[in-house]
Amino acid sequence: MLLSQNAFIVRPLNLFLMVCISLVFGISHDLPDYTSESCTFKISLRNFRSILSWELKNHSIVATHYKLLYTIMSKPEDLKIVKNCANTTRSFCDLTDEWRSTHEAYVTSLEGFSGNTTLFNCSHNFWLDIDMSFEPPEFEIVGFTNHINVIVKFPSIVEEELQFDLSLVIEEQSEGIVKKHKPTIKGNMSGNFTYIIDKLIPNTNYCVSVYFEHNDEQAVIKSPLKCTLLQPGQESESAESAKVGGIITVFLIVLVLISTIVTLKWIGYICLRNSLPKVLRQSLAKGWSAVAIHRRDHNALQSETPELKQSFCLSFPSSWNYKRASLSPSD
Repeated sequence: MLLSQNAFIVRPLNLFLMVCISLVFGISHDLPDYTSESCTFKISLRNFRSILSWELKNHSIVATHYKLLYTIMSKPEDLKIVKNCANTTRSFCDLTDEWRSTHEAYVTSLEGFSGNTTLFNCSHNFWLDIDMSFEPPEFEIVGFTNHINVIVKFPSIVEEELQFDLSLVIEEQSEGIVKKHKPTIKGNMSGNFTYIIDKLIPNTNYCVSVYFEHNDEQAVIKSPLKCTLLQPGQESESAESAKVGGIITVFLIVLVLISTIVTLKWIGYICLRNSLPKVLRQSLAKGWSAVAIHRRDHNALQSETPELKQSFCLSFPSSWNYKRASLSPSD
């Protein structure tokens, strides 16, 4: 049954005046309740969706389907049917795409049917900033040796108006001690958000609850507790990756140092002061013979190859004629 024209004009004006007076003068009286006796309504933000739910006070009445209508109080328009709730069998309706402004008051009418027979009609006025309740987000926890990863699951896209200046609260409980964590979320609450509760005690049971707090200090709805026992030696993937990365880095550094030293020794920039293995001495002797032949061709050294001593230095000559043909060891 639709609201009469006079009732539609008088009720919105009275509610609008009451709201304006309370906002201007700080009056804390509750707004008048125009809800019919037959049912109760609840508007809540569930996973950042505006969900209107209802319940019949007389449980003996069983409706087969419902029809939801609404209009905006500030606009003199007739009630219009919510398309996705025009013939619904569920006792709730998603109004996210219909109720976009959080600063408007909405006049709502609900009709219940059994077949083609109308069983009841309920009406209620909603002011989202006042009547909206905030259900906790979905989340998971993963326990490690001394910390817990809390993964809060937000929708991939969240409209800014539906965030209501909310603050995310992560509550940690252990052995009767409760600690609140209020992480800072940059930008919109969208996508998965991970928060780390660190500096925890191993072999201890921890429970975590997640919920939203509103600036108006409304009653909060906490999520059920999720618990985990921190066990020693249970490292996170990031810690294991860091260890593996550190081992690889050290190995590469050592490999580069050894290669550098071997290269410097081979070209003669490092003096060898200790006795060398026989195979290495023979290799160095052959290399020295090649250097001696080249120097002899340039009259820079004597023709005889000096003996390889226990302490010696190798170095390239100051000038090298790269145009000459490659040398063949003949001496």
